[in-house]
Amino acid sequence: MPGLLTGLCVLLLLAVLWLAMQLKQQRGQAQQLAAQEQARSDQLHQQNGRLEAALLEKAELEHKLREQAEAFERLANEDDLSGLPNRRAFDDVLARDMAAARRTGRSLSLVVLSIDHLKQINAEWSRAVGDLVLCEVGDLMRRSLRASDMPARLGNKEFAVLLADTALPEAEVACQRLQRLFGQYAEWGGHEAGDIKVSFSAGVVQLGEDDQAPVLFYQRAKNALAQAKKEGRARTCAA
Repeated sequence: MPGLLTGLCVLLLLAVLWLAMQLKQQRGQAQQLAAQEQARSDQLHQQNGRLEAALLEKAELEHKLREQAEAFERLANEDDLSGLPNRRAFDDVLARDMAAARRTGRSLSLVVLSIDHLKQINAEWSRAVGDLVLCEVGDLMRRSLRASDMPARLGNKEFAVLLADTALPEAEVACQRLQRLFGQYAEWGGHEAGDIKVSFSAGVVQLGEDDQAPVLFYQRAKNALAQAKKEGRARTCAA
């Protein structure tokens, strides 16, 4: 009887030890699975972080590319000195506005103006001063014109203004207003009041039936400008 009891105790002890080993093994497997799951979670988190960084980098790159494209577009259509639209932009808008005016029957006027004696200003005060004068001309033109009008710099000292929905008399009034602004502006080229005098000669025309092409319309304005120069400059001639 004692031997049987001893045997049962040994078996029970062995069973407990086996169960403890099984529990320890299962706990180890559970810890291993948890570690693997954590590793997969960490890896997924890292992958998501890299993906978010890549998407952010892509968005920043696209933004920079858009900015560069817009900058190139501005360079292609903007005069780098005065900040006004350049000859290319002017030609595009001139053709478009002429077609629109013919289609709608609305008036369209064109002013071509030239800064008087710019070469003399460059020679007496320096080219840098002359460039500053051209910048100030662009600023005065923007300030004196309507939002619907288009000022542009066509060449060294030549500017133009497209006046939409404007008949010839109104265009002449706009030129007179700009002439007054030139006369009232005192500190040309960054110098003291009265040191430098700046004026312009202008030719102004209204779109007519004979202006079948932009070049013909523009040439009529140029002819009127030549007449203004011939008559003594600092004046506007209409044709």
